[in-house]
Formats: sequence, structure tokens, C-alpha cells
Amino acid sequence: MQRVAAGYDRIARQYTASRSAHLPPLLVEFATALPDGVPVLDLGCGAGVPIGTWLAKRFAVAGVDLSRRQVELARRNIPSATLMQSDMVSLRFPPASFALVVVAYSIIHVPREAQAALVARIASWLRPGGGFLASWATAAWEGEEEDWEGWGAPMWWSHYGAETNLTLLRNAGLSVNEHDVVTVTGDGETWMWVLGHAPDGCV
Repeated sequence: MQRVAAGYDRIARQYTASRSAHLPPLLVEFATALPDGVPVLDLGCGAGVPIGTWLAKRFAVAGVDLSRRQVELARRNIPSATLMQSDMVSLRFPPASFALVVVAYSIIHVPREAQAALVARIASWLRPGGGFLASWATAAWEGEEEDWEGWGAPMWWSHYGAETNLTLLRNAGLSVNEHDVVTVTGDGETWMWVLGHAPDGCV
């Protein structure tokens, strides 16, 4: 994970500038139904754009990122948020801490063998009826690029394919139906956005 942290530290500004302002429709749909002020977690928040800044308009946002430099930028972009630098694998929160956890383009940097336990912990952090929204790769791969996007920094990824990713969510006790899976293709890459639901109840 140190390779990932060092890479994002080095390219923090370029990466942030490359981020689309587009919000995942599943996020907008789920978050719109939440009460104002509930606690939400942006896990792998980067510089806080676009998701963290949007969430902070209505919710109590906690943001976590592996990169020190990204967290510094996030403090400027979402000053109302509670932000910390941490490896998400070692992160701990009390049960039922959040109404929503968002993990955008970041769980793919966690070693595959650690992902099942991580997803189970995230599921435990959800309030009854809470949501876990994440972007997943659609094919299995693990490896490193020496000069990612031509930005002068290495990067490393580790991920399963689509069906295994869905199995991880369901094994953690989260429900996922067809409506909760959206596949998006752009910039030559395909991503699967999935919204997992904790057992029903009030958030």
C-alpha cells in the first residue's frame, strides 16, 4: 500500500484535476432519501471532489484517504468534514456508525486477499437500512504501472472480477438487486458501481 500512497502523494493535483464532476446516479438516488445531518463516510476520499464536497452540503462527512497530500487538499475543499489519513484495511469504527459509506475508485488498491474482511467491516459500520456504494473493476487483475497516466508516478491495483465482487457484498450480509448494479464505460475502462443495502430499518 505504500506504493499507492506515494503515487497519489506525487500526483495529487493532476489526479484531482482529472476528476469528473459527474456524480454516480446510485449515490444521488440513495443520498437524496436520507435525512439531513446523518453521518456518512467517504472512504478513499482523495481531495474530496466531487463526492465529498457534494455530501458535505447535507451530511456530517468523515473522509479517509491513504495519501497525506490528498488529505491536505481535502481539508481545503471540505473544511466541515472530519478527515484522516489511514490505510482503510486497518481502519476501525464502532458498529452502526454511518448511514452511507462511499468507496469510489479506491478499494481496487487493497490487496484482493484483504477485501472480503474489509467489506464485512464496512457492512458492520452501516446503520440499519444504510448503504454501501462502491466502484469495482469488472475483470480480475493485479499489477503495477511504472508511469500511471504519464504523470510520473507508479501505481498498483488488485481486484477480482464482477461476480466475485458481488459475492463479497452478499457474503457480508448486504442485499444487492439488479437495480443496484450500474456498469459504466469511459476512457477505455469499464467500472461496475454497486449499492449494497444493510438489513432494513430506520437510518
